[in-house]
Amino acid sequence: MSSTKPLRIGVLYEEVQMSDLVGLDIIGNLSEKIMTLVSSIMPEVAALRHLAIPMEFFYISSSLELAFVSPEMYVRPTHTYETAPRDLDILFLGGPNPMTVKDESLVFIQEAVQQTKIVLSTCTGGMWLAKAGVLDGKKATTNRMMLASAKTFFPKVDWLDQRWVIEDGHFEGAKLWIAGGAGCGEFARCGVERAEILTV
Repeated sequence: MSSTKPLRIGVLYEEVQMSDLVGLDIIGNLSEKIMTLVSSIMPEVAALRHLAIPMEFFYISSSLELAFVSPEMYVRPTHTYETAPRDLDILFLGGPNPMTVKDESLVFIQEAVQQTKIVLSTCTGGMWLAKAGVLDGKKATTNRMMLASAKTFFPKVDWLDQRWVIEDGHFEGAKLWIAGGAGCGEFARCGVERAEILTV
């Protein structure tokens, strides 16, 4: 395990909802740290530890001060948009107010999609991507309650009333998985697609 290159996972952690990032926990359950923890409680799981995946997490915000995450929770970021790496394996975007996201986050997204392998978004995270201009001319979705607003504010995107949209070929370097509300989630389609994420 230690010789395997860590999976580099970036999380945009500014004024988003915890439920929008639930997929992060699903991936984290396959990390070396969690597999070791579970093995200590359930010895029969120890035989699976060789399947654990080394992971490195980057929590990204506009500053290193505590970032607000609803409901009433604050998380200390590890990187700013300026200092975070762009060459990630996975980038998560939850759902902020897309009208008030920081300009530096838009620059980061524009640069990261050029080098990141997979971008996962839920809820208004799709509108965050749209505001960065990376969805122009592409199919996408967002929280269904926000579809009318999305079409008004970002008319260059082909907004669909679907639980999720996957940009099948590579776009700007990254494959895009865009989900609606948190219940639709990054991992609404399990099995093969989840395995695909973990083998980037």
